[in-house]
Amino acid sequence: MKNHKLRAVIRHEFLTIIKQPSFWIALFAVPLLFGLIILISVLTNDNTSVDPEKNKLNVAVIDESKVIDGAIVKAYNLTPEPADRQTHLVEEVKAGRLDGLIVYPKNLANDGKYQLFADTTQNDKAGAIVTELARSALQQSILAPLGSEQLSALAISGGEGTMQSYFNGEPSRTFNDFLVPGAFLVVFYVVLVFSVGYALSSVSEEKENRSIEMVLSYVKPKTLIFGKLLAIILVTLLQIATLAAIGVIAYLIFRSLGNEISLPFDVSNLSVVPTELFIGVSFLIVGFIFYVALMAMIGAIFPSSKEANSFSTVFFILPAVPFWSIDAITAQQPGMFAHILTLFPLTSPTTVLLRNMMGNIAIIESMTSLAILALTAFVVVLLAAKAFRLGTLEYTDRIKFGALFKK
Repeated sequence: MKNHKLRAVIRHEFLTIIKQPSFWIALFAVPLLFGLIILISVLTNDNTSVDPEKNKLNVAVIDESKVIDGAIVKAYNLTPEPADRQTHLVEEVKAGRLDGLIVYPKNLANDGKYQLFADTTQNDKAGAIVTELARSALQQSILAPLGSEQLSALAISGGEGTMQSYFNGEPSRTFNDFLVPGAFLVVFYVVLVFSVGYALSSVSEEKENRSIEMVLSYVKPKTLIFGKLLAIILVTLLQIATLAAIGVIAYLIFRSLGNEISLPFDVSNLSVVPTELFIGVSFLIVGFIFYVALMAMIGAIFPSSKEANSFSTVFFILPAVPFWSIDAITAQQPGMFAHILTLFPLTSPTTVLLRNMMGNIAIIESMTSLAILALTAFVVVLLAAKAFRLGTLEYTDRIKFGALFKK
């Protein structure tokens, strides 16, 4: 019978949430917004890069620096002019009879500055093209003595070095070491922002429309809060699955359009440490349960959803505190402030997950924090269940917090 009632609560809560238009609007709004931003950036991307050797503009060049290679001037279809014609050539650009003018002064090698003039009346990209021509001509003239395209490319890129650093004699963490534990931090924050609030709105709305008394006549408070918790977990899984599906569809669309998308990391080189994996999973689950129970308790304490939402704001701010002091949290030797945030239940999920990503938390400290968080979550679940019972008696007034600890 208890299982039947629990399933009924889960089904009711799950369907109530997913039938709300706001649920689907919020779920699709974020990926849609990102998609629109990417689409707009692609459509409005003003790609001003040009192939200097295919230059079709009428651009003159004055080289007093003697740095510019004559062969490059010819290859770029530039017209060399003497320095005494600069004033006349500038007037030609103003009149639209010359597309551009590049002037390399005598002291070019000292300060690296030169003058550019362009007429954008007929071609609004003329300024950018002249700029690219001047930069490329100077760069290639300096690199020309190297006599090799490979050496020129190396001089421009600076090469690619492989760094191996050490901390206390052990190899320092690399980008691949951050990814797996960091994924738990991202997922926790997504869950906190998108899913935890449903517990608050569900309970506060039931209390506000006075349906909570009828619900509690059918199921026990513990069964009700446990059912709400499981329902929100299902909602969260649905959100994650939907976002993953959107990501896969977007990837396939990009591939079908001929775009190559590569990951910024090699999956085969990802570092998976069992202790870090355990810490990530544990704090993700226990932290989720703690915040859902906390929101349910707040929703039952206050007489209206408006008051409950106002009061709950602080509990969404506190998990972000570690990011405000990220240097102290991510330091190789965290200070007292980091240890306090690690043990404080309202900040411990994000703090521990962040430190777990950086690899600067000892297993003993993380397990102590997990025990405190689990115990606090258990107590909050009991308090939320009692707040449900008291909520049937207090519809117009806020339940006093001290009343939750009285028999």
